[in-house]
Amino acid sequence: MINEYDFYMNLYDDFIKTRDKEKEKILWKARSIIKLMKFTKGNEEGDFCENALRMIMLLFKNYIFTPYELNSYELEINSNQEREIIIPILKNEFENF
Repeated sequence: MINEYDFYMNLYDDFIKTRDKEKEKILWKARSIIKLMKFTKGNEEGDFCENALRMIMLLFKNYIFTPYELNSYELEINSNQEREIIIPILKNEFENF
């Protein structure tokens, strides 16, 4: 398991890789929070989790949302066939964090 320093460095390196691509920044934030939750799972020390979350939010802070990104849209799945296609894609996406 990596230590806190390596976690912070990986977090920052991943942030730099997003360049200033809008979608990449949003995905970076979501993935970073998921990685943080996995990294601190079962760890009673709240300071690291709190500080890492602050770092994520501060790095993300200067990113300006477009009006389109502020709206949420529901995914409509009308048939079992669509569900069978979408669910494995979503599972694969979130397992890779």
